[in-house]
Amino acid sequence: MRIAAGISPWGKVRPTICFSSGLGQAGDPEIRRYFTLLRDTSGGLFTLAGDENDWLQPIDRDGLAKLETDADTVLRFGSGA
Repeated sequence: MRIAAGISPWGKVRPTICFSSGLGQAGDPEIRRYFTLLRDTSGGLFTLAGDENDWLQPIDRDGLAKLETDADTVLRFGSGA
């Protein structure tokens, strides 16, 4: 997320981010700073988790598949668990 927040202000890319689970650390000031920047400069912030918050739009698997199909590049990061 930090990389996306760092490159999105360039205007040459518009990262779209989808979280597969809830945002347990959304209250962290550094995380909130990235969300604030990405909300203004990204192609969209989504979640599959269905949790309600100010930052993320809910999306289902079909919607995510459409985003991936329309994207030039898709990167996936796991939780490491």
